[in-house]
Amino acid sequence: MKKICTFILLAFFTVSVHSVEDIERLMVEKAESAQEKKAIYSYLMKESAERKKMANRLREIAKTKKGGKAQAQIKHAQEMKEEADSLDAIAKD
Repeated sequence: MKKICTFILLAFFTVSVHSVEDIERLMVEKAESAQEKKAIYSYLMKESAERKKMANRLREIAKTKKGGKAQAQIKHAQEMKEEADSLDAIAKD
């Protein structure tokens, strides 16, 4: 059950991050005035900081040990690290 919930959460984060990324690109392309550009810049910087925080949280989750089989813990840690790396890459963009 926990594996299914984890998978669903990872899928949700991945899909939502990619759809938000498309919206952000559209906002940048449509910005015309200096005020709009400043507002979008500050928004993107805040989003980048949030994604970095989430990546750090996922890395912390990957470090935690919970009962169960070692292979399941290793796989869970790898998934969390991959998701964290993905969020860091998006934040960097």
